[in-house]
Amino acid sequence: MQEKCKLGILFLSPLSGALGEPPKSGELFKEKQKRIMQKLSQLFPDIQFEAYTVRGLDELSEALNKSRDAVGYVAFLLNSLYGLAKPIIDSDKPVILIAETYGGAGDFLLDYSRARIRNKKVIGVVTRNIEDENLLKRYITYLYVIHKLHHSRILFILSPGVRTLAKAEFPLSIDLYNYLKRIQSIFGITSIILESGEFVQKYYNKVSDDEARKVADNWIKMAKDVVERDRDEIVKSAKLYLAMKNAIKDYNADAIAIDCITLYRNGFLDAWPCLGYMELIRRDEAIPVCEADAFSAAILLLMKNLTNRPGFINDPSPDMIKNEIVYYHCFAPITPYGYGDRKVVPYTIMPAHLGGKKASIYVEAPVGETVTIVGLSPEESIMTIHTAEVLRNEYSELACSTKIVGRANVTKIVNNYSWRAGWHRVLFYGDWRDRLKEIAILLGLKVIEEDK
Repeated sequence: MQEKCKLGILFLSPLSGALGEPPKSGELFKEKQKRIMQKLSQLFPDIQFEAYTVRGLDELSEALNKSRDAVGYVAFLLNSLYGLAKPIIDSDKPVILIAETYGGAGDFLLDYSRARIRNKKVIGVVTRNIEDENLLKRYITYLYVIHKLHHSRILFILSPGVRTLAKAEFPLSIDLYNYLKRIQSIFGITSIILESGEFVQKYYNKVSDDEARKVADNWIKMAKDVVERDRDEIVKSAKLYLAMKNAIKDYNADAIAIDCITLYRNGFLDAWPCLGYMELIRRDEAIPVCEADAFSAAILLLMKNLTNRPGFINDPSPDMIKNEIVYYHCFAPITPYGYGDRKVVPYTIMPAHLGGKKASIYVEAPVGETVTIVGLSPEESIMTIHTAEVLRNEYSELACSTKIVGRANVTKIVNNYSWRAGWHRVLFYGDWRDRLKEIAILLGLKVIEEDK
């Protein structure tokens, strides 16, 4: 059972200050604190809120000592100018400052700007209505997401050689070794590595052909069209899906990442995971990760907990003359608006890469909508973001099977592309730029907006 999320809620409310004087100030702060705590408990019944009234530095020190195990802090600035936010900001935990316009603006303007210059994990807002439920929900959710990430697990299925390189810092594996460690240090995500031979023996080989055929038959029935003529490839994909399900259960994993190209091309695995990945999302069973991409895995977990939107890992391929980008890969969610969503878009089972890759999926993704494309460079602590408008889907056997064509500021993206984040990016339906920029700060990440 997952440990309960604990948050420190600090009401910085000196009785004398910019807002006014006692006794009215004390009465006002008490009423406001009571209403806010009632709303927080109603909005987030699964979070353990530890509330503290802070009038001065002694009370602040006591509150910080008592709440050391909190995921982060929410500080309500009710009266200025005493600088009480400074020690909270310097706690090195994620901090959200919510300042009341009349009483808290002074401390907010001075301490928040200083914190931003110092790249602290702090975001904030100053407003007359600090009790607004939408405001509270937005900001508390960020800290709750961080808590969930700290308790998330990714199961990587890797070949023996890659597994060795990922677990020890050999000269040829410095980057590979660091990636998983950096992802854990930034997001708190635990990576579990299962060697492919053990996975095949313990899970894949134990799935019966009859059981796999039932799954394959359902995929074929659901599909708009089946161009893939080798039915055995679809059955093997179904077998792999059932094996993944069992491994996910045994390892209590939130995500599964198969190094599919390496494993298939080198004879470690005889099935492609694309159809199985589609099913994992459709049934909300786990987060699938193409090509064991650890960078994308972290982004997918982040967005699952923040928005419940599945992502489309892709290779962005620009056409600078047409100002378009083709986002392509051999699998995309058929429920682009949510894990387990009942609304399903059409898909075709087909070969890809001029017939060289089997059991791929062409997904007819929604058009005319804004999508957010996200990348990650853990070593540089950078998150990349750009947005595009989906124009159409392209169908062909060239490259990967699913090709979502978007209009974006292509020249800017090409010039600003963060190469350390790799070729892959993850596409999500909706405009999530602002929310990603805010939670990135709380995670200690710098944001590069590739299209600006």
